[in-house]
Amino acid sequence: MNGLTSRIRIPDSEATSSEDIFDTGLSVLFPDSIRNLHGDPGSDIIYTSPEYGDLKLALADPESREEGLLFAHYLWNSSLLLAEFISHGCAMGGRSDDSDFEVTGQTVLELGAGTGLAGIISALAGAKEVVISDYPSPSILEAIEDNVRNNVPESMRSSVTVKGHEWGSLTDDFSKANAGHFTRILCADCLWMDGEHQALVQSMLYFLSPCDDARIWVIAGFHTGRAKVAAFFDVAYSAGLAADKIWERDTEGHERDWGMERSGAAEEDVEQRKKWLVVAILRRVTLSR
Repeated sequence: MNGLTSRIRIPDSEATSSEDIFDTGLSVLFPDSIRNLHGDPGSDIIYTSPEYGDLKLALADPESREEGLLFAHYLWNSSLLLAEFISHGCAMGGRSDDSDFEVTGQTVLELGAGTGLAGIISALAGAKEVVISDYPSPSILEAIEDNVRNNVPESMRSSVTVKGHEWGSLTDDFSKANAGHFTRILCADCLWMDGEHQALVQSMLYFLSPCDDARIWVIAGFHTGRAKVAAFFDVAYSAGLAADKIWERDTEGHERDWGMERSGAAEEDVEQRKKWLVVAILRRVTLSR
């Protein structure tokens, strides 16, 4: 079974239909078939964290077609990988230093959070403050709030806030109060909407602390094509961000160099593309005086 996706299961009380049973066994029946998203709208799913045990996550039930098109009602492999990195404080491979994904004592903002898994893990791992944000939709935010209540101990809950935030909209009270406030910004599987790249980068730069060690952690899959992912980095670099490190990793832990372009049969095969994710550690460019 695939290392990353094997940590996901449907609660026993919900895995009653033949379809659920079939989906749960896909990775055994067809080891080359990779699920890059997990769960169903309005259902629960369990993620087994190597460090923190079983976390039960509620998935949003979109109230409109427009909300459904945000795809915030699934748990994505990018979130799983980011959660694992944060749990360990590093990327558990040859491309990362021991503290590259350390959150202890940091102020953390998760953008486009979906279930809020990465933000929840950040709180459990010792972050000083965590804000978990997504599009300001009641169904999405209520699901995240449920997940915080169910998975973050009450003694730690005061350090975690759930906020609605539309990328690039920076005139509301929350934005005004938190400009340059966060030393760690998390972004998992938010790059597939290429028309939103500019707004996403705008929010990243606005909220990122000016301190030298402030970082943005970006992980994204290639299921919608490499071109959309690469386009984000073009926008980010043009706006004043730079990559400390950037590489690719698959769901089994194999790694390779990042490529803005790739060719060949594997790149054209959707199943092969779904195995791979890009991992990037971004920082603000410091202009020389």
